Amino acid sequence: MFVLRSAFWLTIGFLVISPHNASIGAVASTLRDQAIAAVVEPGKDLLVRQMLADASTKSFPNTPSAALPMQDLPAAPFVFPRPRPAAMG
Repeated sequence: MFVLRSAFWLTIGFLVISPHNASIGAVASTLRDQAIAAVVEPGKDLLVRQMLADASTKSFPNTPSAALPMQDLPAAPFVFPRPRPAAMG
């Protein structure tokens, strides 16, 4: 109920304060485009920085690993859960 009341009063406030010759749809589209543009550019920069950092810290892919492959590792013994107390049903 709080969300509906808030949305109602925010809409009324926007209609009262906004210029009467402006289209609400056009204003919303413009704000949406500005918000997307504000998020996309920093996101691109972050991805480029992460890719460059990953590329500089990775070792060469052809170097052999000293660890055993997963298929050659011994199977870990199964750990059984503790029994439930009788008082819990």
